[in-house]
Amino acid sequence: MKKIFTLISVALCAMSVNAQEQWSASSLDLATGVTSAPNTTATLKKVETVYNLKDGAQPDEATVKADATSALELNNYTFVASTDNVTLTGISTPNTGTEEKDIWKFAGADNVKLNKANLADECLIEFDNQYVLAGNGNPSLAVYEYFFTNSDGDPVGPRYYETYWTPGCGSAPLKGCFYKIDVKSAGKLVLGFFLNKNLASNPLYFVDAATNTLVPNEALTIQGFRQNCNFEVEQGGTTKLTTFGLNDDRFIVIPEGLGGGTNRPLYGYLTVEVPAAGAYYLFSPKSQMGVYGFQFTGGGTGINTVKAAELNANAPIYNLAGQEVSKGYKGVAIQNGKKMILK
Repeated sequence: MKKIFTLISVALCAMSVNAQEQWSASSLDLATGVTSAPNTTATLKKVETVYNLKDGAQPDEATVKADATSALELNNYTFVASTDNVTLTGISTPNTGTEEKDIWKFAGADNVKLNKANLADECLIEFDNQYVLAGNGNPSLAVYEYFFTNSDGDPVGPRYYETYWTPGCGSAPLKGCFYKIDVKSAGKLVLGFFLNKNLASNPLYFVDAATNTLVPNEALTIQGFRQNCNFEVEQGGTTKLTTFGLNDDRFIVIPEGLGGGTNRPLYGYLTVEVPAAGAYYLFSPKSQMGVYGFQFTGGGTGINTVKAAELNANAPIYNLAGQEVSKGYKGVAIQNGKKMILK
């Protein structure tokens, strides 16, 4: 029979008095805080010949990958932001031909409307009204460069085919723009973020770096607002942040009655209870994603107090990667929607 260890009240009280650590993107000095180094991890290749197809047609992806042989040199552009228990690393590996001024940039400066979350009556964190994001670079595993001729016979390019990161690929992103978050202890992590348009086709990924698997939806809370959309307003005029869900494909679910389509940016907060020291990745394939900053409240375990009598003993058990495990599993697990330690 498994033993379920519950948290004692002393630990819960200690959690309430722990200090918060916070970093805002506005404190980043892009001129001196961004470093550059060669990208040596991804498959980076280019096609030496120029495709001359009928009427300026482009070659298909399989053809380009088969013909790509020469090494393609790309650089990583990285910044690091740290507090006592959290280190956030922003990594951008753009395609060739991108100017350095487009690698990392600020957006939202002096425009309070872009961080309307600060105006909510129940605002979580008042991050400064500025977020940092990369000009381009979708998270991927490989990139292939090619040129082709248009209908006038002139060369066009460079164009690229990329192998985008997908759940289950077994690797971290090796190229593109993504964020790595290293946490030294258990606690609550809140990330202020910007996610660009087309929410219905641009998933939001929060990945456990140890396993390169997605953290389960139920472990994440997403709150915020969409550009040009009003807050949810209760009777009496209280202005609240909207809570958004994620579906099985990790697309943002827009609550009914909120109004508007999916083609609007999302400005908000992602909150997760981190159960122990570890590392995570945050990114969205095929979409720009920026960060306002982060706040961390340490000392917690991220594990709910659970009594054995409250559990359905026959309910499925999952690890933190969302994978169903056997009854002999040991460690932090999720059953009946609750986190617990099994031994």
